[in-house]
Amino acid sequence: MVHLSLSHALLNAAALLLIAVLLRPWLSTAAQSALLAGAAVAVAAVIALDPGCGYYAGFSGVLHGWLGGAAALLAGRPSSPGPAARRPLVAMSDQAVPTAPPPAWPWMLLALFGLKVGLESAGWLPSAWSFTVYWPSHAAGLAGGLLAAGLMRAGARLTPPAPGTRQQGG
Repeated sequence: MVHLSLSHALLNAAALLLIAVLLRPWLSTAAQSALLAGAAVAVAAVIALDPGCGYYAGFSGVLHGWLGGAAALLAGRPSSPGPAARRPLVAMSDQAVPTAPPPAWPWMLLALFGLKVGLESAGWLPSAWSFTVYWPSHAAGLAGGLLAAGLMRAGARLTPPAPGTRQQGG
């Protein structure tokens, strides 16, 4: 949890708290922890495998993966979070019948993250910091969060629906 300035640390801490508060009604603690773990592993792997990375500080790569992975998990889900945050991930299975139309915000967030990471990777997005930002951590974190979300969605499809839920299709 090393940061390069007080403002860097405070911004990462504020983002962490904001994401946790915003996602709580939508995703269980276990699901959010899995997204965080996927993002952290991906960021650590990129840092370890990149001989050009002389130093790394911050938490922004993992934050990218956490929020991006959450958006991927929530894309196409019912718009009302209901008791989903208090049940295991299985309760969010694709086999449950939605009670409301899915919200657009997860798709918009995924598109914005993809655009941001693409611009950073191309060198077209300047840094707002006085220090060099290691942009590959943002791309790696996002990829790790998306991979974790994909694995959770695949696992939910393989798990039988919770008792009392109806199945889509026929």
